[in-house]
Amino acid sequence: MIHFKEISKRLLFIIMLTISPVVLFAQDTTEETEEERLERIVQVFFVGNNDYEFYKALENLRNYYKSVHDQYKYFKTMSREVCYDLNHNYYSKALEKTEQIKDELIKQKAEDCYYMVDELLGIFYGSRDENELSRKYLMKAANAIKPGTNDNDLLNIYSTLANISILSEPEDGPNGYYWADKAIALAKTPRQRCSTTSLKGMVAIGHNDKKTFDDCYREVVKIREENPQEELSMYWKYMHLGRFLFDGDFDQAVKACDSITLDIPRLCFLSHIYKLKGDKDAEIETLYKLMAAKDKRNNEISTLTINDINQDIQMEQQRITGERIKLYTHIAITLIVALIILGLTYFLLNRRRNGFY
Repeated sequence: MIHFKEISKRLLFIIMLTISPVVLFAQDTTEETEEERLERIVQVFFVGNNDYEFYKALENLRNYYKSVHDQYKYFKTMSREVCYDLNHNYYSKALEKTEQIKDELIKQKAEDCYYMVDELLGIFYGSRDENELSRKYLMKAANAIKPGTNDNDLLNIYSTLANISILSEPEDGPNGYYWADKAIALAKTPRQRCSTTSLKGMVAIGHNDKKTFDDCYREVVKIREENPQEELSMYWKYMHLGRFLFDGDFDQAVKACDSITLDIPRLCFLSHIYKLKGDKDAEIETLYKLMAAKDKRNNEISTLTINDINQDIQMEQQRITGERIKLYTHIAITLIVALIILGLTYFLLNRRRNGFY
């Protein structure tokens, strides 16, 4: 397998927000709703490094959704904070906030949103190269989403599965193309279509599949040209790099890696480029650097654990309790109705016997 299969899981964290359905942009800010204004501010600071301003903006947005009693978006803002922390290497904070989300979901009995914790767990395990567990939780989250609801969350999950599949052997299950196509099928906005198509193009880079990459590249260029007013830079640097790579311009492909600020994905791409170029010395040197970068990352998150069994049991107990309450309520109503009917029947029969009819 090519070295590109070691591409960084850090890309997973970005997906959660970059194609989120709740990020809204108005052409004219004077016509923005309060929700759009708050969402726009959150997105601006999400892609930056100003923690204070991001957390403050997100708190304002979360308070807004709380005030309008939008439970789904309220919990989505909590998930977005976890994604921000993961993307900035704040692993302990991200883990703590995931536990807080779980506790809050259970407290509010928000059963329709339980899958958000499994989605975050899938991302956690993906960040630790534990692909089997990552897929397990992501698929659990996907299966928990009711058909026809929260399609945008499904899109994010399928995109994440496609990203994980770039690293996997074919026999491990559906490959990246399968998941990317499922994400593309759910994409509606130019931003979503551009992001998911670009992701499929990245899968093609990993498979040395020039034909599929060319198809994806042309589609992405078309989407960008048809929507000049949109900010469609997601994954563009990777597609730009892939273009140089498949055109055989390895030197420009190497230079294009300079735009990748995160160490692991940059080194992954560099090792892949040097392999295709046939520069063994540069490839080996880059692989050593990649191993060191991954060791550093793993050391930062090796002490993090999530009590998955406890989490599963708590939520399962909540579901069972809810089902029991519904069952008992149904039984009670049935008994009451039956007693009323029996009482009414007895009353009518008694009146007939006493000659009232």
